[in-house]
Amino acid sequence: MKAIPRYLAIIAISGIVISIVLLMNITAPNPTGRRFSSAMPLTTKQGNAQQIGLSAEEILANDLHLPRNEDNNELQCICHSPGDSISPNECRSCFVYVDQVSTFRRPDFVAKTFIAESKNRQNLLYTQSDQVDQISDYASAAQLLRQPLWVYIRVNTTVSNEFQDIVNATGGGIIPYFTVPGYIDPVDDTANKVLAVSIVVLALVVLETWALRRFKNRPAVVSSPSPKPPRMPKQPADPFGKAIRKTDAAEDFVQRSKEKRRQDIDIEDSRDDFV
Repeated sequence: MKAIPRYLAIIAISGIVISIVLLMNITAPNPTGRRFSSAMPLTTKQGNAQQIGLSAEEILANDLHLPRNEDNNELQCICHSPGDSISPNECRSCFVYVDQVSTFRRPDFVAKTFIAESKNRQNLLYTQSDQVDQISDYASAAQLLRQPLWVYIRVNTTVSNEFQDIVNATGGGIIPYFTVPGYIDPVDDTANKVLAVSIVVLALVVLETWALRRFKNRPAVVSSPSPKPPRMPKQPADPFGKAIRKTDAAEDFVQRSKEKRRQDIDIEDSRDDFV
């Protein structure tokens, strides 16, 4: 029985630690380490297309700890061939060459180990030819570099399976990432519930352990039996009463002896009368 509270305490502490780690949102298997964005970008009707796209890129730059590839000091491009003439205002350098690219492509983020793109839009459908061409070019470049391509979208964006297949083939993935009004992360929701239950269980175990130790170490109060009434002291011997009692006993003996003797004489007299 003593082991049960101990096991409950271990389970509760484990639940608290795991819940806190999940709530920190730092363990997701993508370059940000997060399951969802650190801030909410602009969404439909909150700005024009450029403003909406820029808000998501800035949040993703912060979460990736990388500069946007649109910055003047970056401008790294996927180019068609080394002989192409490209304005330095468009591309400062070509980090890979892909034949299918017509002139150049400039992803939102270029890191040493991956390529990342932000798509803050309602839909990412395979019927959108411009999106198909762009993501296909990014995927081809990633495969040539043997690096994953990561595409970050809204948590409620509708995505065609064809895009999933193209991006997954690079070793990366399409990540439902940018939060929208009213969104609740299911992992966070579960972690909060587990955390609350674990805290309650641990508190009960600690309280029970404290109560048991307190009452165990408390000196036991033993009720003493009621004292027996004192014996009456023996009356001291009365020598005069004792002498009187002995005299009375002697007189009784003498009287009984006389009566016995008289009875014997009467019996002898009666026998003489029959002779």
